[in-house]
Parts: sequence; C-alpha cells; structure tokens
Amino acid sequence: MRRILPVLTVLAFALAACARAAPTDRSQPPSAQLTALQPGQRLPAVQLARLDGSGSLDTGSLTGPAVINFWASWCAFCVEEMPDFQAVHRRLGDDVRFVGVDREDDHAKARMLARETGVTYELVTDPDGSFFRAVQGRGMPTTLLVDPEGRIAYRHAGPLTADELTELLHEHLDVPPRDAA
Repeated sequence: MRRILPVLTVLAFALAACARAAPTDRSQPPSAQLTALQPGQRLPAVQLARLDGSGSLDTGSLTGPAVINFWASWCAFCVEEMPDFQAVHRRLGDDVRFVGVDREDDHAKARMLARETGVTYELVTDPDGSFFRAVQGRGMPTTLLVDPEGRIAYRHAGPLTADELTELLHEHLDVPPRDAA
C-alpha cells in the first residue's frame, strides 16, 4: 500500500492538471457555431489571429500540402515535438506550409515558448478552441495534413517525431522525404 499511494497521488495531480490546462469556456461567438468537419471536407473559414499580432489567417483559404499543428504551452507533448516540426519545416522549405495553432493558451507563455523552441513557421491562435473542435481535434497535440484542395487528408492525435511526420507527409500528401540538412 505504501508504494501504491505515491503513484495514485501523482496520477491524481496529473489528471487535475490536465483538467485545468484547457479552459472550457465555449461562449465565444461567432466561431463557437462552427460544425464538425466530415472526412474530405474543406477546412472551415475562420479568421485566426497571428500570434505575433501581425494580422490573421483565413483557414478557409489554406491549401496544401500543409501541416496544421495544434499546440499549447501547457501541453508537455506539444513542447516536446515543436523542435521536430521545426526541423521538418526547415528541411522542406516552401514545399509544405506549416501552421502552428496555439489552442486556449496564455499568449505571453505561447510567444515565449515559440522563441525558446526556435519555431519560425506561421503561428496563429485559437483562443476559445472552437477551430480545434470544428476540425474534430481529439487530444493534444493534434496534427492535420491538408491536401492541395484545402481538405483534411489525415488527422493525428498525439506527439510526432520528425521521422514520423516526414513519413506521414509522404504517405498522405506525396511529399518526398529529404535528407536532413
């Protein structure tokens, strides 16, 4: 019993932290009225503000090949995979558009994390999580691969390594792998 109690205590704290990590206020109009996408549908048209404050991205006009990665500073797996996504972005250059979507996060912490991880690809914010829900995000991190017509070709919940992301891009979007530079 003495060995089990510390493990249960740690699990209880971890579950409580996860429950607090993502705010659940869903009262933000008009994006809160988005409906969930069916497979093969185009991305919903939502204006997501750029994390650096330099304008916004219209997700309805986004075409691929593209990677949309939902992340947050409160998500340990997101933080862990960000350098891998940056490495693949650097390797592929302009052949694949990368968009990081900061979900339900503190903006200052998110900007600091982006600087600390060296991310240079496009970063936008989904402050109420409605875009995440609309594209049927299931956990953090979630990664979407978008085809040239702006449709979701593949959805992945959970962290990815650079090799796994490269393989998925090749498999689902016919993006040829490149050697690391």
